[in-house]
Amino acid sequence: MRLLTATLTALVLTAHSVSAQSGSLIDRYFAAFDMDQVLELLKEEGIKAGEGLTEDDGVILSPAWTARLRRIYDEDKAAELFRDAMEDIANIEASEPAIAFFESDLGQRIVQIELDARRALNAEGGEELAAAKVRDVRDNDPALYLMYQKFIEVNDLIESNVMGALNSNLAFYQGMATNEQYEEGLTDSFMLSTVWEQEPEIREEMEEWTINFSVMAYGALSKSEIQAYIDISDTDAGKKLNTALFAGFDAMFEAQSYELGRATAEFMLGEDT
Repeated sequence: MRLLTATLTALVLTAHSVSAQSGSLIDRYFAAFDMDQVLELLKEEGIKAGEGLTEDDGVILSPAWTARLRRIYDEDKAAELFRDAMEDIANIEASEPAIAFFESDLGQRIVQIELDARRALNAEGGEELAAAKVRDVRDNDPALYLMYQKFIEVNDLIESNVMGALNSNLAFYQGMATNEQYEEGLTDSFMLSTVWEQEPEIREEMEEWTINFSVMAYGALSKSEIQAYIDISDTDAGKKLNTALFAGFDAMFEAQSYELGRATAEFMLGEDT
């Protein structure tokens, strides 16, 4: 009996140790990637997109709707969803070398230029500017263009983002279906078929967005720096970090989309109290 107790104690201590290590790594991730700034930017994007819904979509822009959007995209709630998803990743400790890369001077530069690139793409005329830069690189520096394509491939940016977008769209419909007025029409088969019909368009948009983003962001790096980024991304640690990153974003976006679907259904029916 004492042996069993000792074994259980050892298991509990080990579990606490692993949990503490995971928490420490996630804290390092949040600091290295400036997640406070990332989540603030994503909140702004979410609110802007939500406010862009027109009366044709069944939602009238109002202070109540904007307030609901702010609750949906609350940074603290988003951070909690993100952390919880990352903590569920098995052996997240294996990502430590990749986190260390982003804590380096080069890694910190990359974090900031990625944030700057996202803001630039969101600005008026940003997408057109990015597309022009892509054409210029493709025509005048094909080797650099291939590096951008390699970066996108190594990080599985297109496939992961397409699947994330499809899951978020499904979550939106599932959120709407919680309202009894829409439950009957929003069957599982209807929601799945509707979402999958969107796949080609989403894929095309993602292919365009990833190359536009890459050129806008990494144009500030030398080819050797881009190669260093590709190299760390292609390691086991880089892939593990990518897995954790997408798990965090997917969980966050799906939860937000679900709540947006619920809110949309309520506001379409005037249940906006």
